[in-house]
Amino acid sequence: MKKKGFTLIELLVVIAIIAMLLAILMPALNKVKKIAQRVICGTNLKGLGNAQMVYANDYDDEYVVQGGGWNGTAGPTWVNAGTDGTTGWQKSYADVPAASRGSISVGASLYLLVREADVSPKSFVCPAGGESEFSGRNEGKAGGEPYDIVDLFDFGHAATMVQGQPAEGPTRCVSYSYQNPYVAGYPSSNTSSGSKARYIATGSRSASFAMMADKNPFFDDKLQKGNADASNYIDRVGLLGAGTAPDGDWKGTGVVLQKHEKDCANAQAHGREGQNVLFADGHSAYETRTDVSTRNDNIYTRWVPAPPATTTNPTDWRRGQFSTTRDDFYATGTDDSVLVNDHAPSLVP
Repeated sequence: MKKKGFTLIELLVVIAIIAMLLAILMPALNKVKKIAQRVICGTNLKGLGNAQMVYANDYDDEYVVQGGGWNGTAGPTWVNAGTDGTTGWQKSYADVPAASRGSISVGASLYLLVREADVSPKSFVCPAGGESEFSGRNEGKAGGEPYDIVDLFDFGHAATMVQGQPAEGPTRCVSYSYQNPYVAGYPSSNTSSGSKARYIATGSRSASFAMMADKNPFFDDKLQKGNADASNYIDRVGLLGAGTAPDGDWKGTGVVLQKHEKDCANAQAHGREGQNVLFADGHSAYETRTDVSTRNDNIYTRWVPAPPATTTNPTDWRRGQFSTTRDDFYATGTDDSVLVNDHAPSLVP
């Protein structure tokens, strides 16, 4: 007896049902994917926090700062957009010229966790950020033998391609911002200095102090700065609550921020909905706002007005300020989180 197969109409009905099920399930699957990426990102930061504590045990309770007291002719790359990574990064630390040690990046400080705390470069990559794991490729010693990854100085250099491979560098291999470790940007200092800042992250900070997070949106080349409103905030970055009158606490009975007034200040990696934040005691959390550090300080901008001036207006530290030149992202006190990352728009596709 000949078996009866599907008719064309039955086949079309089955296809239509499958299409409907996919349409219903896809948003849920996308949401699950986003949550999974947030969890991985938070786990990365938690691991970096543990590594910072391991490092601090050996270095007088201080977290990583590359260069220390060295001064160079070029500042960190988030100030000097003409470079992306340390000159001579392919050399071992001992072989890097003193002049190049002054021309350091934020990534060079974080790379100390690879060198001295056995952290994998993969831990510096958020799956939602678009960055890639540093390969460790390098030209090596004079005889051609490559250096081990723990002997290098930084996460590569965007202007240098090794063995015909794609260029790397901290802007492409690091997904996170870090409490500004350098004095560059301070009004009273040489803006090209690679010297250690006064208000660096340390193990003695309060548990509420934010020391790392997803990339600072003001240093993210995927975003355009200023004039964010309900129609364009996804692609633009602005100050938290900039469109709201500066009164109330933005949470209680006072002014309530609209979605775009809140999300325009968030990082880019997680759809502008929030960012993972690492606090000084080593715990990490996903935060939907940026005013989550000590005393509701904004983690991505410096506190205003700067000490010794005083203020009773909570928006002065919840909002902070920035400049068009990106050269005033420096902490103004021990409770001021100013998280920065390397930024070189001329070298980022």
